[in-house]
Amino acid sequence: MEKRKVLIIEDDDIQRELLKEILKESGFEVFTSSTAEKGLQTVAKNSPAVVVTDVRLPGMDGLTFLKKLKQEHSEIEVIVITAFSNVEDAVSAIKAGAFHYVTKPFDPQVLINLIDKACQLASLRKIPKKDGEIIYASKLMEELLEKASLFAKTEAPVLILGESGVGKELIARFIHKESGRKGKFVSVNCAAIPSELFESELFGYEKGAFTGALRSKPGLFEEADGGTIFLDEVGELPLNLQAKFLRVLQENEVRRVGGTQTKKVDVKVVAATNRDLGELVKKGDFREDLYYRLNVLTLRIPPLRERPEDILELTGFFLRKFSKKYNKKVEITPEALQILLSYSFPGNVRELENLIHRLVITSMDKIRPEDLTDLKEKENHCNEIDFSKPLPEKLAEFEKKMIEEALKRSDYVQVKAAKLLGIDEKSLRYKRKKYGI
Repeated sequence: MEKRKVLIIEDDDIQRELLKEILKESGFEVFTSSTAEKGLQTVAKNSPAVVVTDVRLPGMDGLTFLKKLKQEHSEIEVIVITAFSNVEDAVSAIKAGAFHYVTKPFDPQVLINLIDKACQLASLRKIPKKDGEIIYASKLMEELLEKASLFAKTEAPVLILGESGVGKELIARFIHKESGRKGKFVSVNCAAIPSELFESELFGYEKGAFTGALRSKPGLFEEADGGTIFLDEVGELPLNLQAKFLRVLQENEVRRVGGTQTKKVDVKVVAATNRDLGELVKKGDFREDLYYRLNVLTLRIPPLRERPEDILELTGFFLRKFSKKYNKKVEITPEALQILLSYSFPGNVRELENLIHRLVITSMDKIRPEDLTDLKEKENHCNEIDFSKPLPEKLAEFEKKMIEEALKRSDYVQVKAAKLLGIDEKSLRYKRKKYGI
């Protein structure tokens, strides 16, 4: 995953270098400036997600810098450092649009946690990577799309595996686009077609083939000639039609119901399922020869819980999408965002989209933790954390739980856990030692 960029503006050389090393150790890409004027130049050149600035600076002070930055780059979050005795500066900073402030002296871990949250909020406002409507930031999805693009250039069928709601049809459309085929993209939901109509829908029929067949009609394979046919939930394909489907794959030809002639078709076949086809083969519900024919080029779309970076990207995308639709400007608080990041999303991207859609409709301006009380994971999270503890202890407790969960989900493979957390392996080793994990 791309490192999160942070700019430090601090005129004290020792303090500036110390902060730089602490943040680099925590996995951030760090830039530094000794003045606000140089800071603005660094922003223009490197586009940081977060700026950490002292209030007292030579030349332009930190508050003036904040106001100027927010006028030109409203998407960048700013954390202000101020002396303990100058709380009025902190209040002024918040009014000017600062994300938060810390008072000297401060606990570096508190600053790290604030920067981490600020980076998350900043990522909601940036324009994400898009391939069609595939919104992503994770390395997992980047690698998946690279593989899908490669598969698209071949004539072999592609089998897409993944849980419900992960976006299998979007990947199929991406494959069609990458294939360069000029024909149509035809989507077929195998679970939605009545079994008695399957054959005529897929392969077409001739006039008089059955009662009501008043004219000949091409099937969906013919409709997709020169293009791509996407068979969603292919595991639901009736057993008696699987042999005919296999013949299409092998011979590139179809025969209409009631017809005597075959017709050649040039179709890229993409199939998808959330079921275990191997288990269906063992049960006798899916032909073994068809399974091996389909299972040549396989793509597994990881569930949303395995790619938290994409939760951030998608949340920002859906917030913009539905805010525009309803002519509103709805944002999300850091606390509510943490709840989303800790939720497992069994319904994947579809569930997240529906959730944000509902929240934009029902919220006035911000999505807050109390708006997410129906999420089971949020209830568990609240029960486990002791809210009587001060904020730094609560943040440390939450970080420890996130690390433990990431290790659990990655089968304690440290490099995978670090990727889930969005930090490097060195930082994860340090944090495990710190928390005794």
